[in-house]
Amino acid sequence: MCTNIPDHLLLVMIRTLMVDTDKDLKKEVLNHLLRQTNIESQIILDNMNELLGGLFHTLESDNSNREIASMCLINIAAKDKGHTYIFSYLQKNHAKNNSESLVIISKMIEYINKEASQVANAILMLLCNLTREKNYAYIIFQSFDEPFKTLELLMKLFIMRDLKEEKNYDYISYLLSNLCQLHDVRIWLMDSGSFPKLLSFLNHNSSIRRAGVIMTIKNCCFELDRHLWLLSEDLDLLSRLLLPLAGPEQFDDEDNENLPLDLQYLPEDKERESDPNLRLAILQALTQLCAKKDSREIIRNQGTYLILRELHKWEPNMDLKLACENIVDILIKTEDEIGTDNFHELNVPEELIPKFKQMDEAYLS
Repeated sequence: MCTNIPDHLLLVMIRTLMVDTDKDLKKEVLNHLLRQTNIESQIILDNMNELLGGLFHTLESDNSNREIASMCLINIAAKDKGHTYIFSYLQKNHAKNNSESLVIISKMIEYINKEASQVANAILMLLCNLTREKNYAYIIFQSFDEPFKTLELLMKLFIMRDLKEEKNYDYISYLLSNLCQLHDVRIWLMDSGSFPKLLSFLNHNSSIRRAGVIMTIKNCCFELDRHLWLLSEDLDLLSRLLLPLAGPEQFDDEDNENLPLDLQYLPEDKERESDPNLRLAILQALTQLCAKKDSREIIRNQGTYLILRELHKWEPNMDLKLACENIVDILIKTEDEIGTDNFHELNVPEELIPKFKQMDEAYLS
């Protein structure tokens, strides 16, 4: 369908959204606007506040067109300055008692819980787009009516086993990973009993669920005080992180004995995680877990070096090869050679930073 709509007609369409008109007509208007918000349009930019007003009005008042209104907002949020436009509009028109809290956000959570699952999916995608940056994730989290009860609801929907509906809640994993940029959310996830429930999704068929959970775990690894818990035998996180990095390579009996049970005698058709971004996220999580001496010793004793050695041989991506090599360099050193309990307490002289950067660039070139 043609996207070249005359400016005056496009402006009429934008203003139609605020009118409670025939729902089929509004659906047709929204379909046109969905295409227009996906391209560069000066008339859209010039009338952004009016468009956002109409889309959020539709989101609140028209359940039959709630999904497509959300998709239009997703397009806007994905553009340069899209977040700025949306949050500026919301803070002027939907702020609760002159605070940063936004009334519309708690309504969106209700729609996720009560509306048709395809509507929930669209709203979750919108919330994922709106929470990519930490400062906006904080505003969204503070806008939940009861923040931690809302997290409980999201976890319940995410782990549901109704296969007909499950795919429509995939994006909860991305929303959780974005919210886990916040310290309070990370601590809640680990203290509430919710964190272990995510681990089974590390090898899930859905790439969306798998990616969101990996990113969530990576963010939780920034909590240094929880590293020993994360590496505890009861949780078994380390072997679950290493399994997607392991391939079909066969080890001798002696090496296998140094590996966790789940990593021993893997089949010859074992495949590694195919997405390089997810392999990198796992390596970044492992790097964080290597920050302190006690954690490094656990990681060494679980045969991590063997898995990373074979990954390094196989890895086609040079950035990932370097990330892998950096962890191996830590693991093959003695603690006396490392000389610090906590890498985060090391102060690297500023004059050495450019030199290290040049060394990395030389390795990658």
